[in-house]
Amino acid sequence: MNGKTLEIQVSRHEAKPGFYVAHYQSPLLKATYTVEFPGTVVGAVALHHFTEMLKTRYPVGGVVRFLLPPDETLQPVLRDALSVERRTS
Repeated sequence: MNGKTLEIQVSRHEAKPGFYVAHYQSPLLKATYTVEFPGTVVGAVALHHFTEMLKTRYPVGGVVRFLLPPDETLQPVLRDALSVERRTS
């Protein structure tokens, strides 16, 4: 987390076609929080709930940023539901 920015990494699930994995690493707790979800409307809801859970631990007014590898694409329903920033490194 950079200041008030919560960065959540999103990538395609390697073992489950049509699924994604989102994770957040907490440097303070030395813990990783993860959710697996399908590339559907229900999956977008699951990702939203995951994000809301994480936001309960951080300052009000913070920004949530979803990061993808540069070559990753999302299912249209997820792409439309999220504001995604491409990683450059």
